[in-house]
Amino acid sequence: MKGGDYIEKQSYKRFSEEQVNRANSIDIVQLAKQHGYKVIKKRNEMRIPDMGGLIIDTRRNRWYQFSASTGGGPIQFLMELENMSWKDAVETLLNEEGEVNIVFKPSNSIKEEKKDFRLPEKNDTYKHLFAYLVKTRMIHPKVVQQFVAKKLLYENKQHSCVFVGCDLEGTPRYASIRGTFTMQGKEAFKGEAAGSDKRFGFCRVGKGDTLFVCEAPIDVLSYMSIYKYRGLDSLIEQEHLLSLGCTADNALENYLQEHQKVTKIKLGLDNDKAGNEGCKAIFKKYSGQYQIQRIHMREKDMNEVLVTDMKRIAARQKELVMEKASYELEQEL
Repeated sequence: MKGGDYIEKQSYKRFSEEQVNRANSIDIVQLAKQHGYKVIKKRNEMRIPDMGGLIIDTRRNRWYQFSASTGGGPIQFLMELENMSWKDAVETLLNEEGEVNIVFKPSNSIKEEKKDFRLPEKNDTYKHLFAYLVKTRMIHPKVVQQFVAKKLLYENKQHSCVFVGCDLEGTPRYASIRGTFTMQGKEAFKGEAAGSDKRFGFCRVGKGDTLFVCEAPIDVLSYMSIYKYRGLDSLIEQEHLLSLGCTADNALENYLQEHQKVTKIKLGLDNDKAGNEGCKAIFKKYSGQYQIQRIHMREKDMNEVLVTDMKRIAARQKELVMEKASYELEQEL
């Protein structure tokens, strides 16, 4: 066959054996926590209290519920405890759909059809989004609530975080998707909605002359949280905040054209090879018109800065509690 347009043979989706295996490799303990279940360790096993004797075998990544005489892997966990169908459970764990069966229709040329942009279907809950962003990524709850209220952040049917980028009229044009489920030894799913226009990044429009630029939407939330937790958020409340979705400057160029009061750019791109090269390219292209400053960090990205900062604060608070207890004991003696 020299070439061809493709058409869907049937409308159903099917999952490959590799996809099913990946879905069943999701850590059940993390999966349970992300769905709001309390998991405790008792002797040599993990249990979920008040769930009819539900235990988790971490070695085999299996679960069993004695009251219902049922159990299995991650897929069965969502089917039984979250009332999902098999298809929905696999889609939720992978944050991806099955493969479409296609047939090729002979033609002299291959036509590429551009996909129309459409936001992922919204879920009727935010619990997985909040659990992931607040507990795992340590984003300040009020920062999350701010973007949720503006309808720039929501949870989709696969329980992933959806970060929305809009044009000046407020019409959604871009969506970054971040999964909330992690596989053993692997990061959560990252991607974009089909048809996304990368000129319109996830952002917070400011009123000042300074624009903070980073790669991922979570870095925007992390940057705000670093100041929020320290009670210093008033220092950046006028700043424009923009996520590029990568290191390319499509979103930056468009944002600067639409917000011409901006005269200063603060670069918070990742501290890695791609981020360093991206910063160099932005300096080269924009330094003639804008005052540009790079934020230097020891960690890889802004979220790692936040997590490290929060752990340091927690450790110091623990030290202070111990010092106070020691002092009070000495006074009693």
